[in-house]
Amino acid sequence: MLDSELLAQILPGCKSLIPTGKDEYVAETEIKVGPVKGSFTSKLKISDKNPPNSYRFHVSGIGSKGHMEGRGEIRLREEDSQTVLSFFAEGNITGIIARIGSRLIEATGKKLLDDGIKKFKAKLKEKEAVTAELS
Repeated sequence: MLDSELLAQILPGCKSLIPTGKDEYVAETEIKVGPVKGSFTSKLKISDKNPPNSYRFHVSGIGSKGHMEGRGEIRLREEDSQTVLSFFAEGNITGIIARIGSRLIEATGKKLLDDGIKKFKAKLKEKEAVTAELS
């Protein structure tokens, strides 16, 4: 969950993710809220790491259509011999993207999260398939 290549592939709207320091990245993202599309240059910082159980993140970005900021936590736990992932996040968007798409922001956020989880599950299945082939 902390591999920068994997994060770049599963983060919604992520065009690039470049490490800039220990647990810090610069991300280029593109987010669409209703009819408004905005590109953001964002800083992502991972903190409070408790491997392999959890970590927190903070993201802040500025773009042509506004400013965005978010924070959250990812937790993993074992349940019935399976790993359960919990994702908690909150965010704020300002600027034209928020004014025009204000009624759609929550639904868009949930869709982006769902898309990211689907991509993550697909990457896990790919890894399992490769591991099975090598065995």
